[in-house]
Amino acid sequence: MKFLQNPSRFDLLLDDVSIWEQNPTVSQTCDGAKVITTVTLGNLRIVNTARKIEKHGAYEWVNTLENTGDTPTPIISELWDCRCTLPLPHEEPRRWTAMLPDPKAATKIFAPTGSTCSAEEFYPDPDRIVSNCRVNHIFDGESKDYTTSGGRSSESHAPFFNIHKDGHGVIAAIGWSGQWHCRITRGADDITIRSGIENLHFKLLPGEKIRTSSVVLMPYDCDVVDSQNKWRRLVKDEFSQAGKRVDWAPYCASFWGGNPSDTMLRRVEFIRENKLPYEYIWIDAGWYGIDSKPTANEFEGDWGWYTGDWRVSPHTHPAGLRDVSRAIHEAGLKLLLWLEPERVRESTPIVAEHPEYFLGDGGNRLLDLSNPDAWNYLFHLLSRIIEELSIDCYRQDFNFVPLELWRAKDTEDRQGITEIGHITGMYALWDALLERFPNLIIDNCASGGRRIDIETLRRSIPLWRSDVYCPANFDVEIAQMHNLTFGSWLPYSGSAIKEYDLYNIRSGYAPAVSAMQYFYADNSPEDANQQLRQCTEYRRVRPYLSEDLYPLTEPSPKLDVWCAAQYDRPSQGDGLLQIFRRENAPYDSAVFHLRGIDEDAEYVLEDLDGGETSLTGHELANLRLTIDTPRTAKIYIYRKK
Repeated sequence: MKFLQNPSRFDLLLDDVSIWEQNPTVSQTCDGAKVITTVTLGNLRIVNTARKIEKHGAYEWVNTLENTGDTPTPIISELWDCRCTLPLPHEEPRRWTAMLPDPKAATKIFAPTGSTCSAEEFYPDPDRIVSNCRVNHIFDGESKDYTTSGGRSSESHAPFFNIHKDGHGVIAAIGWSGQWHCRITRGADDITIRSGIENLHFKLLPGEKIRTSSVVLMPYDCDVVDSQNKWRRLVKDEFSQAGKRVDWAPYCASFWGGNPSDTMLRRVEFIRENKLPYEYIWIDAGWYGIDSKPTANEFEGDWGWYTGDWRVSPHTHPAGLRDVSRAIHEAGLKLLLWLEPERVRESTPIVAEHPEYFLGDGGNRLLDLSNPDAWNYLFHLLSRIIEELSIDCYRQDFNFVPLELWRAKDTEDRQGITEIGHITGMYALWDALLERFPNLIIDNCASGGRRIDIETLRRSIPLWRSDVYCPANFDVEIAQMHNLTFGSWLPYSGSAIKEYDLYNIRSGYAPAVSAMQYFYADNSPEDANQQLRQCTEYRRVRPYLSEDLYPLTEPSPKLDVWCAAQYDRPSQGDGLLQIFRRENAPYDSAVFHLRGIDEDAEYVLEDLDGGETSLTGHELANLRLTIDTPRTAKIYIYRKK
């Protein structure tokens, strides 16, 4: 708790001078693992609410700022919600010589890219070389700056960092679903982390109160892979809806929303008749718009022009989807429905009725969640749809870059206020929906994984990691790679299955799955048999995929390599291996060094294609596998005897 009792773990400038240089009044109260620090300077009151997460050795805090007077505050700028210095093993200054510095001895920043609709999403390449410099190595006296782009938290960079040196380090995460900024500075024997909202420069008006970004810090003493598993466990326990509101992340059969109700009802009946153990029916976009017509898939029709008109299309769904919802629930399934409420087309009725609710003047408008009337409109709209259709999972998409619209609304002395109002309005919206509907879960999309941070994670589950999965024949090797990259940071996230062969199916196994074989076409009895095998196998595999993850190969989209991962479940003494020999891999055997194995124990290795083998712990920990056929996916489960 001593760490949290240091009040200067955050900072800001008040009229261009640090608050800590202006002799503020500071008070603290401690209540168990929680410390509340109040800093007062003139009419500005800052309340820092912090807690230690003892089980995981982690710390979390968030700041609120309030004007307690009757005149505006001085200008607030350079607001660092986190400004912390932590010990780290010694580092020398960079020396420019003929030799590149030894990468094994370097201080490395594992800073994942955002969801960029590519294979490299959420991949933190610490040894990447640009202009003969490893750009994510940091030396004494250097600083590195990271930020997202466009106002979505995991657009170009994700707000997660692992800073490591010689078996010691810290994982830092920023809780802000907009435009964050992080600066990491290396000292000789320490590391300083600063994080906050980018480009703030504002005064608070009398009585005005805001909250800013949160932060989580998790120091550790282990290697990088073990630290990522410590992080996964922390996220599971403290920042996830899976395992709490629902036992597991959803397993969905997905329908295109522009398919007519009769088609959907036929497909629901097919699932029911064949006793296929899906859990949710996912109805995607295309179901709405008073004048929209049925479409075969998302690449056809004019359904996109109706975004913001959340009336069910009477041409596509004459009964307003109520018959489809009823059939889904009568089949023992749950309903997931796609909406995108923040982006609204200019031609929709609500824009004409209430232009004051929106920012922008182009074809796409942004619903301003900093506007209380706009917020109330949206909360009541969503509540009505959720109630009328008995929605179990509300999927919120956000195919829009909002930053410039936020900044265009701000005046010179209020820079950042619109963004803060919108993002905190979104948090309030989700919190209100979760409170009103105790069994509801929220799926967070944002163009496929572009708004993932600790604040959205604590309220939602990202069931669609990336829009790279949109094409019907997307490269499934990317999904394999994403299990290693997204998986290192997120114990629960979702992938897609679109084709029926075993290699494609197993490539799509993730903690959440959208089975999209129904998205474009009906299915045959032979398809039902294949799906039953898929469903049964996946539901057996799924519990392992949110356990400790040990990548056995480097993430790569290339076809001439293997891709492999180990998921170890220490509580049960068992685990799972997900192994892919890709199409052009020239070798048919590989040795994998498994972790978490008791080398003195005896194990059984089960091949899910049939057969079991008894192994010593030593043999399992140094497992040689042979796969004779290229483009083959194998799954093994190991357990102690």
